[in-house]
Amino acid sequence: MKQIIAILLLGITLNTTAQSRCGTTAHYTKIEAEFPEYKSARNTVNTYTKQWISNYTDKESNAIITIPVVVHVIWKTNAENISEAQILSQITILNEDYRRTNSDKTNTPTVWNSIATDTEIEFCLAKTDPQGNLTTGITRTQTTTNSFSLSNDQMKYTNTGGKDAWPNKDYLNIWVCSLQSGVLGYATPPSSFIGTYDGVVINHENFGNISSSQSAYNLGRTATHEVGHWLNLEHIWGASGSCGNDQVTDTPKQEIENYGCPTFPSKANSCNTTNPNGDMFMNYMDYSDDACMNLFTAGQKTRMLAAINLYRKNLLNHNLCHTPTAINHIKQDNKNLIKIIDVLGRTATATKNTPLFYIYDNGTVEKKIIIE
Repeated sequence: MKQIIAILLLGITLNTTAQSRCGTTAHYTKIEAEFPEYKSARNTVNTYTKQWISNYTDKESNAIITIPVVVHVIWKTNAENISEAQILSQITILNEDYRRTNSDKTNTPTVWNSIATDTEIEFCLAKTDPQGNLTTGITRTQTTTNSFSLSNDQMKYTNTGGKDAWPNKDYLNIWVCSLQSGVLGYATPPSSFIGTYDGVVINHENFGNISSSQSAYNLGRTATHEVGHWLNLEHIWGASGSCGNDQVTDTPKQEIENYGCPTFPSKANSCNTTNPNGDMFMNYMDYSDDACMNLFTAGQKTRMLAAINLYRKNLLNHNLCHTPTAINHIKQDNKNLIKIIDVLGRTATATKNTPLFYIYDNGTVEKKIIIE
């Protein structure tokens, strides 16, 4: 009887831990229950993704995609009001992990070096806000809420103690706050139904690598993992329980999530496969300790590129990572208008009551608003 009780307690402990690392599945399951149109949109994502990948031939395009990020710091205590240095450390980690310049890439087992890849995706703190003004890419909101839950998304709305999203077709919104129940983070996978809740949420102690947290998840890999979900990656063991399908062909089939730092090879031939290399526990989409994560695969890269091209197209062409040009009534003679663009860098036509940038052949730019 004592052995049975011990086994049951162990199972409960593991299940609790599994639920706390990442809340993405629980979150989108909740949204699917509330919004039938979201569930319908999500059901078609894999179909369209497979079609896009089958037509994608330029897998080494060398075209870097830079994603503009706004970090919304929602704080009640001073510890939750994280420093700019901590925020910058997270942006650095994202860039290192997604471009495979992370120093611990040398820990990738040799058998997977050929598929461990540079995703050619980068991140910047936005320098232009939705109104076309200069920004640090950081907002700070003091709240009276002690901690937030993934069940209600209150950190994402100003009227519930959080901060409204910037246009989520143009920016990756990341909310950093105190999360309840030990959840480290969660994200919203892409679809044609993108609501105002779209983005990533990270617990303040697990954002960047200079927090005071002594947990195994204090090196910034929670954000790497959750941004992967935001770009349509599943957990490496799949979305439907043990030995599931993560929709990526070059990741080995895996029974369940890993914790800690397993020794390679781990769990060889799991799920009734012939796989002497075992689990790819060092993949960013597993639950291993931050210090043991070090790779995305080529297949995961292609799936993320599909997500951007299908559902987050505005990230392909923008100027939100550049400082807005300030023009102060400079008189220029003998100049010809080349084109007009809007605050997102898109070609536009002269429109009343809208701020637009007029670009001339002498190298000057004028910001104009035609008042009706």
